[in-house]
Amino acid sequence: MASQSSSQLTIPTLHHLSSSQSFRVLWALEELSAAHGIEYNLTNYSREGGLAPASLKSIHPLGKSPILTVEDANGGPAPTYQLIPGTLTESKLILQFLADEYSKGLWEPANAEDKRRDIFFQEYSNATVALKIQFALVFDVIPSQLPIGLRQIVGLMVKPIVSFWMNDLQPVYQLMEDALSDEKPWFAGEKIGLADFNMTWPMDVASTRDYFDARKYPKVMKWHMTVKERPAYRKALQKGGSYDLAFGK
Repeated sequence: MASQSSSQLTIPTLHHLSSSQSFRVLWALEELSAAHGIEYNLTNYSREGGLAPASLKSIHPLGKSPILTVEDANGGPAPTYQLIPGTLTESKLILQFLADEYSKGLWEPANAEDKRRDIFFQEYSNATVALKIQFALVFDVIPSQLPIGLRQIVGLMVKPIVSFWMNDLQPVYQLMEDALSDEKPWFAGEKIGLADFNMTWPMDVASTRDYFDARKYPKVMKWHMTVKERPAYRKALQKGGSYDLAFGK
């Protein structure tokens, strides 16, 4: 944990579930810690039977990670950012909060064109990439959750559905490939931005489960490798516990 920035008015705590999309928030916090000395707290939760533990519901009624709680650095009342005082949920919104509250322009796009691009890829990563990968993942893992006698039969039944979503992902990846260049190596444009943090979760899953052919999309592969080589990403891996996205594969 970094020493507290003298201008830091609030202290965030990330309630982080292992092997979940909460990791991209943890990575963002580590980037802020490295760049600006932002202090934050981390509470790790392990999965129980593959699911989030019931204890997360004491933090937020839905009990889903990530959850970010925020305290006033001077002991004042917690502000209300969403519905519950001092509590934020939803990865995209938490990342935006971190940018607004602590980044000091660190992730501000380089120009107006990149600003529009960053906004687009923030939405694209969650509403298109992550959604389609999640559809494939749900059907792909069903057989592994069943009794041994049923796995092969159900596996044959769902295989065409998984193949459909795999094919459906190819133009999605191609758009991403076409958007990257030497001049704009990040989904946010010339420099890393919120779009890149948002994109990490679906691409980490796709890469781990072989939903993504790196040979066909070398620029996306290069982006992904660059992300994983960042010191803050590696430090987040060390702090966050398990990040096993194979999900029984």
